[in-house]
Amino acid sequence: MCWSLDSNDVHAARSARKAATATLRQITTSADNLVAAELVIGELLSNTVRHADGYACLELRVFDGNAEVCVHDTSPAFALDIRPPNDDFSECGRGLFIVSELALRIRVAPADGIGKCVSVVLDLPIDPSIRFLNPCGRPWLRHVSGPCMAPRLARFHPELMAWPT
Repeated sequence: MCWSLDSNDVHAARSARKAATATLRQITTSADNLVAAELVIGELLSNTVRHADGYACLELRVFDGNAEVCVHDTSPAFALDIRPPNDDFSECGRGLFIVSELALRIRVAPADGIGKCVSVVLDLPIDPSIRFLNPCGRPWLRHVSGPCMAPRLARFHPELMAWPT
């Protein structure tokens, strides 16, 4: 399941975070870490809004029985710097450190010249019957076995994004 958004639109990022959290609330077998999941999603989208230009995709997956949150964007730049911030009161520089403290796993994968994917596995068990067979809801935009094409299509072919799902 995924949500495509303009990474320059703070309101779209907020809506995607709320929708993803609501989905996780429905499919988790334990809501103990749901607040942490929402924080992680918020931090990842905040980084996208702050550092990426263009379009992004927030995707939910299941990895080893836990929720996995992936953010695909069209910006190739990224440094996985998870050190604690030098200044405890700084307004920036702490997001990935917080994410790394709440996640079971975090990784960044370049997407063959079309951006990157930041994926985080959360300590949030998912009902084993849940299967996201078609994450995007658009059969021609699947990214089950590869990078999400929504950000690239939205950037270079916006007319395709208006098609009904």
